[in-house]
Amino acid sequence: MDRFTTWRAIERELTISYSDKDLTKKGKHYNDPLHITVDTKGKRIPWILIDDESALNVCPLKTVSCLGLSIEDFVPTDQHHLRAYENSRREVLETVTLELTIGPMIKKVEFQVLNISSCFSMLLGRPRIHDIEAIPSSL
Repeated sequence: MDRFTTWRAIERELTISYSDKDLTKKGKHYNDPLHITVDTKGKRIPWILIDDESALNVCPLKTVSCLGLSIEDFVPTDQHHLRAYENSRREVLETVTLELTIGPMIKKVEFQVLNISSCFSMLLGRPRIHDIEAIPSSL
């Protein structure tokens, strides 16, 4: 097997794809956000929001707590505040790096920890999407 054939075989192994049979009952006519499920710290985490317009990866303090992390797992950050999507100012507590299993890939991801209520368990923004060379589609 030459290098090109080997590369194509590896590429297929690391691809997560869907077909029309995987669509919801609404088919292609909906406007729902893209959520995925990941594994970290021996736990399955649902409702990971993929947001290609966010410049940061965000992990609510509640999720950090559910993962059993403690203050020793946090790393101080120079970024003390950020602007949320609705333009409100939010305090960044610390950062935490988690090893996420996303389908066939395992990647370390740095998250900004915020004490917020949210409709997601974690938010993966543009830096993570680019790092894993993903092409997200809400279909």
